[in-house]
Amino acid sequence: MSSRMSMHHGARSASSQEVDGDYARLEDQMNNDHLQKLQQIFEEADDDGGGGLDPDEFRQAIKRTMGNKTVDDHELEILFMKVDTNCDGTVDWDEYLSYMLLEYQEKDIMSTTFREVPFPMPLRGIPSAHRDTINSISYYQLLTNRHGVTANDADNPGGRYITMSKEGVINFWNSEMTALQRTVTLEQSRDKTMSLWLTDLVAMANVNMVAISSSEREISFYDCSATKFELQFQITALDKAALTMDYWFDYNNLNSCMLLMGDAGGNVSIIVFSEACGAGLFGDSALTGGCKRIPFAALQQGAVKGVKAVQHHIHNDWVKRVMYCSESDFFLSCSVNTETALFAGDINLKKMHSFFKIRKGVCSVDFCNIKNVIATGGMDWTVRIWNPYVTTKATTVFRGHGSAVLHVMWIDQGQHIVSVDKGKNIKVWDVREHNCVQSIPARNVPMGHHPINVTCYSRKTDSIILANNMLAVFDRVKIEEDKDALETMSHEQPICSILYNDLFDVIVSVSHDDTVHVWNIDNGEKVIQFSIHHGKEDCPEITAICFDPTKRRLITGTKAGQVQIWNFNNGALLKDFDHVDTCEVKSIICFKQHIAVSGWNRRVVCHLDAKGDEEDDSKIWPVRHGEDILCSSYYSPLSILATSSYNGDIILWSADSGHVLCRLNAFHGAFPTSPIFFGTPGETSRENLTKVYHKSEATSPGPTNNVQEETEIQSKSPTQEPDWCETSSEQEECDPDNGQEDQETPSLPDQIDGRKASIGWGGMLGDEAGTDQSSPSLEPEPEYYAETHRKVSKYNVAVDKIVFLSTRENNKDTAILLASGADGWVRAWSIHHKGGMLGQFRSTKKDIGILTMATDSNNDLLLTGDTEGYIKVWDIRRYCIKNPPPPNDEKDQEIQSSFPFLKSDIGYVYNLKMSGIKRKSKDMGYHLPVDFDIDERGTNLTAPPLLNSFRGHTKAVVEIQYLEDRKLIATASSDCTIRLWTACGRYIVAISTHRYFWTEEPVGKA
Repeated sequence: MSSRMSMHHGARSASSQEVDGDYARLEDQMNNDHLQKLQQIFEEADDDGGGGLDPDEFRQAIKRTMGNKTVDDHELEILFMKVDTNCDGTVDWDEYLSYMLLEYQEKDIMSTTFREVPFPMPLRGIPSAHRDTINSISYYQLLTNRHGVTANDADNPGGRYITMSKEGVINFWNSEMTALQRTVTLEQSRDKTMSLWLTDLVAMANVNMVAISSSEREISFYDCSATKFELQFQITALDKAALTMDYWFDYNNLNSCMLLMGDAGGNVSIIVFSEACGAGLFGDSALTGGCKRIPFAALQQGAVKGVKAVQHHIHNDWVKRVMYCSESDFFLSCSVNTETALFAGDINLKKMHSFFKIRKGVCSVDFCNIKNVIATGGMDWTVRIWNPYVTTKATTVFRGHGSAVLHVMWIDQGQHIVSVDKGKNIKVWDVREHNCVQSIPARNVPMGHHPINVTCYSRKTDSIILANNMLAVFDRVKIEEDKDALETMSHEQPICSILYNDLFDVIVSVSHDDTVHVWNIDNGEKVIQFSIHHGKEDCPEITAICFDPTKRRLITGTKAGQVQIWNFNNGALLKDFDHVDTCEVKSIICFKQHIAVSGWNRRVVCHLDAKGDEEDDSKIWPVRHGEDILCSSYYSPLSILATSSYNGDIILWSADSGHVLCRLNAFHGAFPTSPIFFGTPGETSRENLTKVYHKSEATSPGPTNNVQEETEIQSKSPTQEPDWCETSSEQEECDPDNGQEDQETPSLPDQIDGRKASIGWGGMLGDEAGTDQSSPSLEPEPEYYAETHRKVSKYNVAVDKIVFLSTRENNKDTAILLASGADGWVRAWSIHHKGGMLGQFRSTKKDIGILTMATDSNNDLLLTGDTEGYIKVWDIRRYCIKNPPPPNDEKDQEIQSSFPFLKSDIGYVYNLKMSGIKRKSKDMGYHLPVDFDIDERGTNLTAPPLLNSFRGHTKAVVEIQYLEDRKLIATASSDCTIRLWTACGRYIVAISTHRYFWTEEPVGKA
């Protein structure tokens, strides 16, 4: 029946919703004179007439523009690189102006579109004992600082809520509306012929009572002190049934209080008490064990000492809402009659007597004592703000509801208005900006088919309480135990990837949506956020990101196969590549003005990173993977691209030509295998595979130059591999790449041991050419294949991450490629033609996979992140390397100082571990994917020294970045958080959209 503000104070600060008055957009700050002056400086600074400014000319131009202000040269250099995204070494006027406008435009979109809404939490239902429509929610304040007739409790947050339904059930709740304290059911008198219908309830904290109005034209007063709920007084013989009430008392004089009533006849009745605490509410105490009944006419005549009552006929319809405004000393009442929609007047109607004529009338009214303005919700679907002394026209009108506005409430110290319409749609209006900052549709208010009957705003919990025949709350924040988790979230969706850019000192992150987030590493502030689809609906999410070699541009790949280049500093789209297909992009590598894109299409597409308006010369490499590609990595010394897939294959490609060099698969063997036979039945000796490899090199067509040509090759089946096929021992094998017809192959067992085969790489990867002629062609027993197949079937063989160790020398005894995946093993491979797998170790427990790895620039440290949220730091300086550094060197001392909790000397510990390498490799408590006991190499199963291990996230770690210039680790997880750590595991910060969680001063660059 009404909307009521809770009576306790201590309102929340509105700073999070307050609009910064000093903020102004770029177009508001710069006028035509400013732009002309800056353009003139650019033209004058172009000394060489090249049409653009080089770094020195740009620096001088900006300094002239800034006048006497000190401008740091490093900041100007960073600004130049942000603007010069095409990396041509010059910045012209159009480039500079476009950059600035786009930057401020994206920041403005970020601050408006992605700002926090006042009520982000979903509706929280509250189970109650009510069986019918709830007609009232009232706050019963606790007065604990009473001194005689004075109470210093205006800001006391203690108290409880009381809810009442029309059938007579009254519930008492704690102040957070989370616990039901007790329930009282009012019994109907036996002499009553009609069922009881209660209309409203108000709490009278100064006299420890509640007043309840009913359809019997009575007002009942119950003593609710302690655990009692006893009827004490009744006001009888009202002209009409009271529909709505309001109560006020003076904190400085508890004897002074006032009860206002609006009835079904359009009357407003006011009862003023002057001795409520001293002589009793109605002059004397109630009868012992009974109830004292007082006719309302006796109160009007002054028959009761200390009580005065007046009644005014104001409206021509039911009174919908009545309230007393103590600061301005007048009351408000409203009805749905056009002529008498809103009334404002003093108690005796002598000083103030004003009617507000509003079409179709007013359903609800609320007064803001801070701004001294009135808010109304009308039958004409509008919310209005009024000056109480100007009745002719509203100062502000808010439109947007689709039905009658039944409730309005001022919140946040007059900064916002909450309105609720008959269709259960809720809107929050910003009074200062004159716009709607949040709209909650009816589908998010699952409270049955009945409209909201009563609302209440709780200042203590910053929540909105709604009731019809159900009870629910819209919280401003989550309950206390989840509050910190909400505020430390970096993204609303699980994070896909992050990248650290040491050039601009930012972290770029993307989650499972279409937005890019850029974070300042010094303070955790979000620099910019932009969408790659600019508000379009049903847009595919970003699945892969990569920086170009200059680190000035960001390359993104989406779930639909779209690849784009961005200036991530201002959100400008620089290039959009043509779609090759609609398969998800999982990895992007940028090298030598080429962009290699791979993913669920099982192929590598190499785009030309052309400048200007040059056409995209895309090349599609042959399909060599049998499953989806998950990751790729680039080895710059030899220009090799490696791709890994779901079936455990790691394929090495010549990045220059697009030809396959070899395949690595730990589940098929420890040696590289042929790029054509892939470990399938056929010739397995090194001599024969070498012949096949050279034959393939001479006849393989390599990458195609257009999409159509490759599409025709793949048109047979989207799930088959047309470039190669595997057959059983009785079937024939085909080789489409070299154009040969079907050829007979000898009958061999189904599972060929590819570990016994290697290829001669013709000097491409190693310092020795040719093949190992002394290597025998070993044919294992058939029982071995069944055992290998049994072991492999137990494992998830997907390789989720591969990393090249680019600083290491390439030889057969040095691993330069690390691979990890779903089985939790880290494997070290030498890509030399006599190399292969040199070592493997288990980094996690059973059934826990490794999704990400990273190393420092010197390849001394290895960082791993697993599906349980654990982060581990390994020392790999002496792991699988031909010439390891001596023990106890300077680096050992540095590591010892960086990890002070290490109890032993790291060099000594590593020597002890290395002493066991010569023994035969065996299963260290785990089932190995490959039985290396029959391998003459004796592959190393000893793990490198573990420097640190800690759990950084509650869910899987999806990306690790090592911030080498700051000696920090940045981790991203599917728990929607980005966190920074020191290498020794000390927590630094959680980068968050809601607030910044720096636990100490930011760690500067080394």
